[in-house]
Amino acid sequence: MDNLEVLPASTTSPWVAIGCTTVLISLAKSMVAAAHSHIWLGPMLAGCVGYILADLFSGIYHWVIDNYGNASTPFFGPQIKGFQGHHKEPWVITKRQFANNIHSSALAITFMVLPVNILYNDPIIHGLVSVWFGCLMFSQQFHAWAHCPKSKLPPLVVALQDAGVSTCFPPQATL
Repeated sequence: MDNLEVLPASTTSPWVAIGCTTVLISLAKSMVAAAHSHIWLGPMLAGCVGYILADLFSGIYHWVIDNYGNASTPFFGPQIKGFQGHHKEPWVITKRQFANNIHSSALAITFMVLPVNILYNDPIIHGLVSVWFGCLMFSQQFHAWAHCPKSKLPPLVVALQDAGVSTCFPPQATL
């Protein structure tokens, strides 16, 4: 089962801050390099590709975790257990604090994006990486919002859902 365990801020908040900073550095490098080179279309298209890849990879990952392994599977076991619990009690994700929802992905994203930040200055690479991994990092929060009725969401999230950019609460679902 999924649970409402609240991890201490000293555990979750640093990774959220570091993950966000790492992704923002990549985004800033893309914007600065694009401004200096006067190449805007490439980084913007790369960002669109990053958005599509984030959606694709999160869908594939979710499908694999849902269909293979169990709680005792090495490395992925705790994630599989959480996914199985989520399917039994989908509302739980809406009750967790933001940092509790994204700290695990923020930790992983930090270690994937940091080397790119250090090794590359290409605006197209950073356009792709910042959007792709930024969306992956926040995917748990996006998913939580998909389980909330619009009346409980920030106006920006509702606008993104109405525009079809983010998944919205199914009318037949109940919390």
